[in-house]
Amino acid sequence: MRQLLTALLRFLLRHALQFALFIVILLAGRLLLAEWRAYSAASEAVTALRLAASGADHHGAGLADAATSRVNALQTISQTAITARLAQVQAQLRQLRAQQQPSLFTLPLPDTSTLAMHAREEATRRVEIEVLAQEEHYLTALQAALNGEDARHTLARLHAEHVDAYAALQNNVRQRRELEAQHPVAARLPGSDAHAQLSQLEAQGQRLRDINLQVYKAWTAQRARTNDAARPAPFAIDDSALAGALAPVQAAITAGEAQLASNWIARWRGPVMDVVPTAALLVLSAILLPLAIKAFFYFVLAPLASRLKPLSIGHALNVTATTLPLPPDGQSRISAVSQALQLGPGQQMLIHPAYLQSSPVSSTKRTQWLLDWRFPFTSLAAGMVALTRLHSDAPASVTISASDDPLLEIAIVHLPAGSALVFQPRGLVGLICDSGQQLAISSHWRLGSLHAWLTLQLRFIVFRGPVTLIVRGCRGVRMERAGQGRSISQSATLGFSTDVLYSTLRSETFIPYLRGQQALLNDRFDGDNGVYLYEETPRHGKQPGKVGSWFEGFTDALLKVFGI
Repeated sequence: MRQLLTALLRFLLRHALQFALFIVILLAGRLLLAEWRAYSAASEAVTALRLAASGADHHGAGLADAATSRVNALQTISQTAITARLAQVQAQLRQLRAQQQPSLFTLPLPDTSTLAMHAREEATRRVEIEVLAQEEHYLTALQAALNGEDARHTLARLHAEHVDAYAALQNNVRQRRELEAQHPVAARLPGSDAHAQLSQLEAQGQRLRDINLQVYKAWTAQRARTNDAARPAPFAIDDSALAGALAPVQAAITAGEAQLASNWIARWRGPVMDVVPTAALLVLSAILLPLAIKAFFYFVLAPLASRLKPLSIGHALNVTATTLPLPPDGQSRISAVSQALQLGPGQQMLIHPAYLQSSPVSSTKRTQWLLDWRFPFTSLAAGMVALTRLHSDAPASVTISASDDPLLEIAIVHLPAGSALVFQPRGLVGLICDSGQQLAISSHWRLGSLHAWLTLQLRFIVFRGPVTLIVRGCRGVRMERAGQGRSISQSATLGFSTDVLYSTLRSETFIPYLRGQQALLNDRFDGDNGVYLYEETPRHGKQPGKVGSWFEGFTDALLKVFGI
């Protein structure tokens, strides 16, 4: 019953969490979709308004030029033609103003299709109305200029009326002052004759001031019209007024930009678009730079290295190495799943514990922490640590096998006295040597060789006989004679005798190297008596797709520099 309840609770909890997750995803998707639709609509609306404003500006400029040429040409023709054009302009203005509706620019932005359809039409109508209004105003002034003679007579008449009204007002003021001077007290006493006369004069003076002011205003207005009519300037469009006709368009653009600025997609779009060219350049560089480097290595450095003198470790050591024994009957395979070795009295075996399959009970076993204390880093990097040191007072048979990896095979390489072998310790699992004999191991740097730099193997580890090396290799180990020249993959090479001439050879095809399917260089061995060892299926450094493979490649390259 308890298990049933537990399973039921887990089922309910799991699906409840799924239900909550689906709600969050749907809400987030809805918000994101709404933001994107708002951004798209506002962006399209602002674009439509800008196109409308731009088109209206161009249209207004064309109308202004046409109106300027047309109106200035009217100054040299008859008053009848001017009157006819003025009537035509006024009729056009009435027609355009009758078409005006509530502005799309002062209302909330409609949908994009409606805005795009009517924005250009309304903006164009606004500039047309402004140009025609300015033309109407100028034609009115021009018509007044042609009627200038009547205007000047009217101005003289109004001036005379103003002079008469002002004289009558001054006479009224003088009469009031005389009355007040003659009757200073009675003029201020209500009911007296002097007070009644003064009241009449004050009422008359108020009427005269009103008449004088009206006549003065009429004279001033007529003087302005007469002066303007007498000196009409050439017609020119007021650009500021024409721009003001599109002020609602600009206000709508500003409102749309403010709406865009409040959208988080628009806020991120600008910075992202700013760095997109740089990011694209970086991606392009990341794609092309490795190609260029690989092409330079393949077509320039590798051919140059193949023409250089090969390395000769034996010549550098100034020794003539003894030829290593090859497998019988021309066979090159020297490995097997397991190997049985005879350990004689006075000999000791250093073996990795994982490869020691069986040994006599009578043999003595001890732990040796490093293969050689003179090369601690090499021993640690090659995994030759915590070794089992085994020796026996009587002949003993020891079986060696890679019990933890079915793909590994074990090979035995005998180095007689006087022989030497350049060997990579990564393939070493043990050795047999005389008890009390110090291992003859030496390292040699080749910093001045282009072969070494291109293969990143700057250091070579040399084992000297007499010693028996216990070697491992994936799917088997082979030993072959170099002869007149042999080439193998670098990742497969385990070692070669010191009388071999070592060099590098460029891989035959470029595309496999470019795709990472083949190394740039293969190892080449020359020498009639020289031999080399290699494993049949190298796995070293080939772990693509696994987490940390880049770190593995880096450590493999570092170990290769040190010849490990």
